[in-house]
Amino acid sequence: MKKRILALAMAAACTFSMLASCATPSGEGTVSGGNDPGTETGTGGEMQPRVLTLASQSVDSTAYARCSAIASVMNEYLPDGWSVEVSPVSTGGAAGTLLVESGETDMGEGINISNKLLADGTYDEQYPPLENCYCLLGGTDYAYFLIMFTSDFQQRTGFTTLEEVVASNEPFRLVTKAAGTAGDLGCRQLLEVLGTGYDDIRADGGDVINVAPAEMVDLLKEGRADVLVDVVGLGQASMSELTMTSTMYFPQLEQETLDGLAELGYVIQTMPAGSWGGQDEDILTGTNSANIVISKDIPDDVAYAMVKAVCEHKDELVAQVPVMEQYQVEYSGETSRNNLPIHPGAVKYYEEVGYTVNN
Repeated sequence: MKKRILALAMAAACTFSMLASCATPSGEGTVSGGNDPGTETGTGGEMQPRVLTLASQSVDSTAYARCSAIASVMNEYLPDGWSVEVSPVSTGGAAGTLLVESGETDMGEGINISNKLLADGTYDEQYPPLENCYCLLGGTDYAYFLIMFTSDFQQRTGFTTLEEVVASNEPFRLVTKAAGTAGDLGCRQLLEVLGTGYDDIRADGGDVINVAPAEMVDLLKEGRADVLVDVVGLGQASMSELTMTSTMYFPQLEQETLDGLAELGYVIQTMPAGSWGGQDEDILTGTNSANIVISKDIPDDVAYAMVKAVCEHKDELVAQVPVMEQYQVEYSGETSRNNLPIHPGAVKYYEEVGYTVNN
């Protein structure tokens, strides 16, 4: 199973190759990674105070709101001359970590699942194991597997589970996020657990469509897609809008499927009833953990100040992004929420206050 998952992940390489050449949107900061001579180091070879860039997804995403809140809290308490600026140049998933690894940005929002593959060197054959990245904070958000059928598809076929859809070999049109995102990786891994994949779906006469969230909504509303598989934070705007204006069916994954996701590192949690319009019951599903990845070049005292600021001012984060109430600061350094070594400056803080830290 692992070999096939790794082969499937190759699609993400294309996304990152394009990403590396993208210019930063005007007014949203600059991507001045760790290799800008004259601004980073002094004669002693140590990084000098400057603006650090934090790679996030687009400005209309919940990831951008979350990263902006984290940056704003950090900026109140960083040593003189240091600040963090959010740059919306990541496509999500592995991209934030890869941007840090390549030196395109100083920090990025990563995902525990893709971090593990990248750290092991098994995400894609063209990427060797990570050498330049630490994690800073884990568990800043949890994204849930969200699986929905259109009402028309469910009523026409009578299927009540994704497992039934796959086992039937009935053609269906699956929509998920763009290649290289956490949604796409999760979709591929879920299908692998079910013994199928994109090529199999297409061979049976169906289709797989990788698009941005707003386009996913349009396809489902207009009857041009039947099934959605995504990995998404609760309250995500596009999915909320869809479920408030269209009738969707929410299947429950079978226990064997959940066990398979758990083996891949997903945490099985309850998506509470009412998380989406028309979701009337609790749904047990897999979740991944967002985290902040940081360059190994960042000085220990700066990393220490960053985690101290965030962990001791969670209320300021929640005031800006209410869903961050679920962030448990005491587990910020816990392995499963990061899947990368923790920055030594962060370790120092976690050990001082007695928080869980695995390194």
